[in-house]
Amino acid sequence: MLTFFELLAPFLLLGIVAAGLSRISGVALSMIIVPTLLIWGATPLDVVAFMLLFVVYNNFTAETQDVRLNYKELVLFPGWKMAIPLIFTVLITIVMPPAGIAFFMACFVLELMATVYKRIPEKQRPALHRVVVLSVLSAIVTSIGAYAGPRIPSEYYFGLVGLAILAITAFAWYAGRHRNAFKGIWEFIWVDMNVLLGLFGVESSNYPAGLTRDYHSPIDRMLPMITVVGGYAGLMVVFGVYKMFSIPSFITAIGAALGMRMFGLYEFDRRGSFSYLAIGLAIAAVVCLYLVSPVPTGFDAVNAIMTQPINQ
Repeated sequence: MLTFFELLAPFLLLGIVAAGLSRISGVALSMIIVPTLLIWGATPLDVVAFMLLFVVYNNFTAETQDVRLNYKELVLFPGWKMAIPLIFTVLITIVMPPAGIAFFMACFVLELMATVYKRIPEKQRPALHRVVVLSVLSAIVTSIGAYAGPRIPSEYYFGLVGLAILAITAFAWYAGRHRNAFKGIWEFIWVDMNVLLGLFGVESSNYPAGLTRDYHSPIDRMLPMITVVGGYAGLMVVFGVYKMFSIPSFITAIGAALGMRMFGLYEFDRRGSFSYLAIGLAIAAVVCLYLVSPVPTGFDAVNAIMTQPINQ
């Protein structure tokens, strides 16, 4: 039991610290967590499997931070209808356990999407068909990244991760200074960036809502949930192709949830400019990553303990 705690305690602390730094600066959690995982010796597969699951859980936590969910007020499965996905999950799990888990997570993601969409004032909601199209696009690009990411040679991976973090940060900074830029392709740019989530575990779907535009962009409010759809699709690819499911990710996500409850969420400057402190922390994380030049030893000890009962 002590060994179990010693292995997982750093992941819990990582989630709490990342949430605290995000609250202070506005930096995306992934830009703190991914470099840390690599410095700890994570392989590309470790990072991708870890972050895909983390994003699904963490975005749910962020979106329900100030909302008390009541099973009677759910959108797709309210009241007794909640038993429908539970019954089907049990039946599918009896035949094929991984498929049962995948089905339950799919129902969870769809309910979360519908709940968040319903909470948006009707006049401010994006068109439903646009949400569906962008969700499908997110699933496709994230899945492609999730398939290719673990195949990137480990000796180059950390360098590419640093470039991805710097690229997203530079884009957010530029968009904050040029509010009329990228009109017509704004949401497509951010959704297509989910390929970086699949490749490197890096995402910043909360940034667009804090970057005020000179044009109306109602889809910004749904981008974190559209990213969840991509995260789920990528997670299924990693699980199906690489047989990898990162339990330590749950521990970090719990830590991040605790951090959010303690510290709250960062509120972006409504003038639309990007946080210079977020820029500084992102750059600092990349500099630390490059200075360490981590050796990918993998999370074999953690993975062995967490997966052994399943394999047996």
